[in-house]
Amino acid sequence: MDCILETIQKGIRSLELKQPRYAPIYYILTSSLLFSINSMLSKFVSNIPSSQIVYFRAIIMCLMNTIVTSNQKIPLYGFTKDIYKKLFMRSIFGCLGTICFYSGIMQVSVSEGQVLFRTSPLWTSLMAIYYLKTEKFQKSLFVNLILCFFGIFLISQPPILLNMLGYEQIENQQETQLMGIVLIILAAIFSSTIQVLINQLAKSVNQLVILQYFSIISIGVTSIALFIIPAQQWLIPNYYETIILSLIGGTSYFSQLMMNRAYMKGNLTEISMLGQSQVIYGYFIDTLMGTNLSIFSILGTVIILASLIKVVLDKSKSSQQQKGP
Repeated sequence: MDCILETIQKGIRSLELKQPRYAPIYYILTSSLLFSINSMLSKFVSNIPSSQIVYFRAIIMCLMNTIVTSNQKIPLYGFTKDIYKKLFMRSIFGCLGTICFYSGIMQVSVSEGQVLFRTSPLWTSLMAIYYLKTEKFQKSLFVNLILCFFGIFLISQPPILLNMLGYEQIENQQETQLMGIVLIILAAIFSSTIQVLINQLAKSVNQLVILQYFSIISIGVTSIALFIIPAQQWLIPNYYETIILSLIGGTSYFSQLMMNRAYMKGNLTEISMLGQSQVIYGYFIDTLMGTNLSIFSILGTVIILASLIKVVLDKSKSSQQQKGP
């Protein structure tokens, strides 16, 4: 195992030395692809409670991260109370957000889930304005929020819109899809909270330490949920489901590492823009799986993507103005 890890580390160092400009691009595109595959895999175990998916995912991530941190001799203890508090909060929010995501992705298409989850930059901006007080509310953000909510409105395909345009309504399907949309937006809001906490922790601890605490606390939280919540009762997976659950854990871990590396080594604006490639992968996966996407979903996705790209560009412009000439 040590030999494998050493080979991977040498490959990464070689790539970043030979292609410093393109290495972060490779990382974020690979991360987006793995995240999309992860969402697709969860569709194959839709009968298993979301808490159990997160439980298995956390175990796989914890085992893999333990091997990596041991190999690199990264200390996992001995921090201040403030750091432990932030690690705990990041882990709890991360666990709740992950449960919401896997619960929601079962009820919407992969592409819809991807674009709704990618709305986290909007919620991060609102948090920076009203909670952190590090940004000011601007008209451009208000316009982006309106566009985003309109896109979500189209994806949800409300009865009033279908009636106006003469489309047939399937009540149970609409209720299920609406619940999925709400859960994934909640996951995006949790993700924006996590981003703030990670930014605060990044200066004090290694990114692998954050992943380790997240995995351990997720195991504890989901273990409790599986025994006390009737809807999340434990189901014994068969061999096929066990393989899928293991793949979900593996793709989650490598997706996280690739994304973190991309943001560490690349241009923030460029990486954020390329992160939207998840939606393209999502549409490709939906096509392979034979998912029927309505014109409303496609139009809503395009509108949300446009608003998110505008947010990224506005933030880039604002940061450049603050730095000055």
